Amino acid sequence: MDTSHISMPFLALILAADIAITCRHSWQEWKGEGGPLWRNFGAIVGFEIPDRWGFLIFTVALTLTMSAIGIVGIFGALGPDCSTFALGMLIGARLSDTLVSHVLLHQLGYRPNPGLCSTPLYVLEALFIAWAFQHSLAADPGLAKAGLIAGIALFVVVLPGLWLLRLVFPGQVRPAWTRWQPMPSWASKP
Repeated sequence: MDTSHISMPFLALILAADIAITCRHSWQEWKGEGGPLWRNFGAIVGFEIPDRWGFLIFTVALTLTMSAIGIVGIFGALGPDCSTFALGMLIGARLSDTLVSHVLLHQLGYRPNPGLCSTPLYVLEALFIAWAFQHSLAADPGLAKAGLIAGIALFVVVLPGLWLLRLVFPGQVRPAWTRWQPMPSWASKP
């Protein structure tokens, strides 16, 4: 990856900001108003996600995954091709998480939506990454687009995936959350 126009201290600052934004958003999805987010998603499709699995997948694994994508993309540790793909994936994931997981669900009446208030940081970061790494992204637009699509898919598949889990674990099926109504009591337990 050609980051010769970006100094190493600035790359480190970009990565630190990326990880800080990821951690802030993950914390808000876990502890924010209406959280944790896995209960919201489960309620939307009518599937109770056990808290231990929700925490491990939605908080720990997703935070580590997004941080790893940032490290690979921003530092280019695995080479220019992986970096370009990861930068595209980071941009796609930030925009998809914002639009699909938060803004769209909020507009459809699934409120509260923990993490919504930190999504403007995601949009700003996606725009900044696209600008700061435009040379790397333009060097292989095919890989950048593939990464963008993978990042978008990372969040688009969540609700359909949870809905499919209803078929695998019928004992976890619950009444789904009705739009514009309070979250079902089974999902809003303390």
